[in-house]
Amino acid sequence: MNLIRRLYRKLVDERLRASIHALRFRGDASVLTATLRGRLGWLFKEGSNQEHLEAAMDWLCAAQDAQEEGGVSAYYDLRAGAWAAPYPETTGYIIPTFFNYAARRGLEIYRERAIRMADWLLTVQLENGAFPIGPLWHDRERAPIVFDTGQILHGLAQAFEETGRQKYLASACRAGDWLAEIQSPDGNWEKHVSLGYVHTYNVRSAWGMLRLYTSSQDPKHLAAARANLDWALTQQDPDGWFRNASFQPEVDPLTHTIAYTIEGLLEAGLQLVDQRYIEAARLAANALRKKQLEDGFLRARYGTGWNSSLNWSCLTGAAQMALVWLRLYQTYSDEQDLRAALAANKYVKQRQPLRAPLPGVRGGVAGSYPIYCEYEPYCNLNWAVKFFADSLMLTEQLETDDRN
Repeated sequence: MNLIRRLYRKLVDERLRASIHALRFRGDASVLTATLRGRLGWLFKEGSNQEHLEAAMDWLCAAQDAQEEGGVSAYYDLRAGAWAAPYPETTGYIIPTFFNYAARRGLEIYRERAIRMADWLLTVQLENGAFPIGPLWHDRERAPIVFDTGQILHGLAQAFEETGRQKYLASACRAGDWLAEIQSPDGNWEKHVSLGYVHTYNVRSAWGMLRLYTSSQDPKHLAAARANLDWALTQQDPDGWFRNASFQPEVDPLTHTIAYTIEGLLEAGLQLVDQRYIEAARLAANALRKKQLEDGFLRARYGTGWNSSLNWSCLTGAAQMALVWLRLYQTYSDEQDLRAALAANKYVKQRQPLRAPLPGVRGGVAGSYPIYCEYEPYCNLNWAVKFFADSLMLTEQLETDDRN
């Protein structure tokens, strides 16, 4: 038996073993299909924006329905054929996606789902006002964390704006007060951060603080946001690349975390009407736009000088950058931004299955392409689907604006 196992491991590509296991024990061909598509470069036929958006929203609904309490499952693992635990951080910023989709389509059910998400978040908030690191696996310590707390502010702030219910604002204020209290004097967050390292992408939490300030009008929320935005500017190189934008030091940042940083600066700058933040975001966005034109796609990571030798992509980052470029086009009417955004969305569309038997596969967006590469391999991620849905909704809005 040991000899057979050794031969199997030697002869069968590691990337195919999970596929064979799923096919043999569950009769599930989805892992094999996704693996072969990545190996052979097979793409899905591109559908309309509406088809891809509806598939994305259906997937997010399935991810929420996989949990009893109302939170959204972090991902669907194709290898296990199972949904993951609920994820407070991403549930927080999925809330605006559902409110916005409900408004665009006039469908109350999506608004109700957003409220269920917000109500669930109130049940997992910690005593000190922070929110726990996720996903919420049963055996994982519910430790407070800066980034996740900052992302949840986006959802709670919009839940208050949409419903007028004070409980959401009160919860958001407790979270914002905690973020302000633990912030370092230079505006950085050094305590309660992922893996114990500073992260420039926490600037998206500063944007969350600004969204809270709109309703709280608490000067400490504004001051904390500005302090972190100013600190983030000190982390940018002259060519636009950001230091400390990765999950951990000595590893080139994913386009995912680079895009978090760009979006945080851009949206904060637009809200504050502060060109310093906007221009920092544009500098980085333009650098990635150039890279996309050179390569035909965004590579998964970019190091100092925007260098990358990788040949795989982070689909989350592609969807996020599509959204950033669309916001820049909406603001400055630069056709190059629009072309870059549409190209990025096309890239993701061709890798999103619109027809598949399993709800965790149909409409999902993987962490990596090919799906077996290093960023969340073999998993469809709720945050990837969320950003893709946001970019498609903004595309629809811009098309409507152009017609009018």
